[in-house]
Amino acid sequence: MIAKASVKFVRISPRKVRYVIDRIRRKSVWEAQGILNGSPRRAADIVRKLLNQAVDAAEKNSQVKSDALFISSVMADGGPMMKRFRAASMGRGMEIHKRTSHIYLELDSKTPLPVSKKEKPAAPQAKSAPKKAASKKLVGAK
Repeated sequence: MIAKASVKFVRISPRKVRYVIDRIRRKSVWEAQGILNGSPRRAADIVRKLLNQAVDAAEKNSQVKSDALFISSVMADGGPMMKRFRAASMGRGMEIHKRTSHIYLELDSKTPLPVSKKEKPAAPQAKSAPKKAASKKLVGAK
């Protein structure tokens, strides 16, 4: 993971956002920006801004160019719902839900980054012996 970006409490349902993010998952940044620019959906504008935010963070913090990045993870979760009432027949009130979304995006590099320190390989851990299953006695069995 090179860079992360998130936006919370967006006033659009997560289902509508997922239509857009499913089209850009595991794509390069260049391809994803093209898809988002051509998409007529309202969620595409929100995701495009989020993608640009993550690309700027990657270029600033990791000194990685945007052509070497791809979207490794993107997801939309539901946020809190605003509950409102609308008039219905026979004097009733029907509840409507105004949904919000939390959108998370992670970028990664296509090529491995150079490692400045030599990392020591992790020591193998000893496996524990499997536990014996307790025998069950049948009640009323002879």
